[in-house]
Amino acid sequence: MQQQDLIYRKQYMQQLHSLKDQNIIKVISGVRRCGKSTLLMMFADELNRNGVQKEQIQFYNFEDLDTLAIGDIYQLHAHIKNLLVETRPNYIFLDEVQNIKEFQRLVDSLYIKPNVDIYITGSNAYMLSGELATLLTGRYVEINLLPLQFAEYNYFIHAKSPNLSNDETLANFIHYGGVPEYIKQLQIGERQADLFADSILKTIVEKDIFQRLNITNKHDFNKILDFIFDSVGSYVSPRSISDTLRSNGTVIDKQTVAKYLDAMCDAYLIYKVPRYEIQGKGLLQTLNKYYVVDPCFAKVRLKKKVLKDRSHWLENMVYLELVRRNKDVFIGKRNNLEVDFVVTDNDGYTSYYQVAWTTENPETLERELASLRAIKDSNPKYLLTTDNDFNPVYDGIRKLNVIDWMLQP
Repeated sequence: MQQQDLIYRKQYMQQLHSLKDQNIIKVISGVRRCGKSTLLMMFADELNRNGVQKEQIQFYNFEDLDTLAIGDIYQLHAHIKNLLVETRPNYIFLDEVQNIKEFQRLVDSLYIKPNVDIYITGSNAYMLSGELATLLTGRYVEINLLPLQFAEYNYFIHAKSPNLSNDETLANFIHYGGVPEYIKQLQIGERQADLFADSILKTIVEKDIFQRLNITNKHDFNKILDFIFDSVGSYVSPRSISDTLRSNGTVIDKQTVAKYLDAMCDAYLIYKVPRYEIQGKGLLQTLNKYYVVDPCFAKVRLKKKVLKDRSHWLENMVYLELVRRNKDVFIGKRNNLEVDFVVTDNDGYTSYYQVAWTTENPETLERELASLRAIKDSNPKYLLTTDNDFNPVYDGIRKLNVIDWMLQP
């Protein structure tokens, strides 16, 4: 791939640089093809340009047969150990490490060696459970890599098509999403890009879900996958999904639905967002929302235009942006009113967000403001829309243009 086609992930690169040479394992997680391998290669390249010699850097991709041919964890360990430079720092990159059996023991043994700084990637949250969590408790930090955020997408697209307006760019982003390779495939053609996205989705479902959980009833799983993709931003529960499918002739018990939803979350395909009782300050056990990691997967799966449901997909996009910027994101509830997002930032401060495509209609504006007005504390409250009305303030609630908000540093 040509250097000019690489999309620089500034936020994640800064995180990696801040963690460099820290005595902690760096775990980069995220859905397949969101850019984990590219991020590691760019970071390794920067290390080299900044004075780290090539012999100090070892890079292994466990989806490459040449790497797997080295052997099991014992042979890999001996191979890596023999290449270590004893008197200088060594940077070990293990890409898609969950593909090798007992990788946890390999990572643990490398970690305890002097002068070794270790980075691993994986496409399933399951790798951070079980033995790895037991072996490495307190010794790793996870960086969850998401597809491109709007600011990154906007920069890349405007370099290719400088005459596009921000509104057109937003519409494209909501429709096509931010999977880096999918965006590049669009330069060839939409059909080519859709075939690529469909192949990624099938790989995620087959390798990261069916094979791991030994799922044989693929028809039922696909029914639930379609349901979730088509219900973005709506309140659902395993029981409500089971009841809806039953009414349409598909019988799946709620325990199986819950198992399949957890598997989708583990594969970073969807994100579960619990509800938070603002007045009582506690999590609620019923009715969550699920957001999709990228709209391109729903586009190719459902075979329909995402923009037809643009309000919910704008909400999906805002959720992912809030996750990138903050520590915790919840769905808010106060009495009978719902707030789209309750956010706690990394300094412990709380803020509230309501999302609407437009509030030009006065009745819509009042409805969206009502949920925020019902919250009586003094924490910041925001209404995000696509309107361009110079950021008015209503009873302390700031209305912001969502494009301007997403382009903030």
